[in-house]
Amino acid sequence: MEHRNFGRVVAALRREQIDFASGHSWSQRQLAEETGLTVRIVGKIERGEQARLDGAILEGLAQAFQLTPFERREFFAMASEVTDASLVRGALRSEDVFAQVWALLDTLCAPAFLMDPFADIIGVNHALLAFHDLNLAQLKASRTTAAGANNIVLLLAPGGRLRQMLGRGWRPIALANMLQWRAMTLRYRHTARFRQLFSALSAFPDFYGLWADSHEDGYDDYSRLRSYSYLHGAHGPVAYTVFTNTSVSAYGELYLSTFVPQDRVTTVLFQKLAGKGGQALSLAPWPHPSLD
Repeated sequence: MEHRNFGRVVAALRREQIDFASGHSWSQRQLAEETGLTVRIVGKIERGEQARLDGAILEGLAQAFQLTPFERREFFAMASEVTDASLVRGALRSEDVFAQVWALLDTLCAPAFLMDPFADIIGVNHALLAFHDLNLAQLKASRTTAAGANNIVLLLAPGGRLRQMLGRGWRPIALANMLQWRAMTLRYRHTARFRQLFSALSAFPDFYGLWADSHEDGYDDYSRLRSYSYLHGAHGPVAYTVFTNTSVSAYGELYLSTFVPQDRVTTVLFQKLAGKGGQALSLAPWPHPSLD
């Protein structure tokens, strides 16, 4: 990532911080006070003019922004990349990467879905739709809305079908997905798509609570491996682990999440759902225009 793009992300993270006395976003002066940097240095970082970003500067910024462990990993990785597009992603044949991931989604015998870095759902398999009792026509229709077919939107929408099916399992699942979303979007906080999504999600009553609870609840954010056991609204007791595989492309990461059963009852259920067959279903274009 070029210094200029890194600076844009820093500026976006600064604007996410709210001064509760005034109700306004932090100014560069406030960020300087929080980090011990000068206003001049903060300005140079945000403009991409600060060539040297040592550990002390990055640690101060990460602390000031209260980044989660996965966000910090993304943040430090971004700072170390001189030109991410040319050094890492430029040599990738993104179409081949996508074709391989899509082929895997198409053959998995368990509920699974594919997301881009904004958590926009690129595709799902029939087992996932059946597991959550989701309506394909409604999901396709959601593509025309401002939020689109987005995993976080589906989870947070009050009265939504997904929320009903998860029952008491909803909160830990929603929190885990929010933590993942924060890390996934860190590189894109300065984009119009992120601002659009953040605005849409802000209208949901639970959004800010989940956004903040990643720190206040002491929730484990050291692994993307999540295990859940709860009473499902349609299928009764279920227990499974969600494995999320990350594939790198020139157009951002592709996240394939697969539900792996933990007990015999859930295993039989997933086999039954997968037995309905059918190919993977496309819900959103890839790559998203914001990543092109």
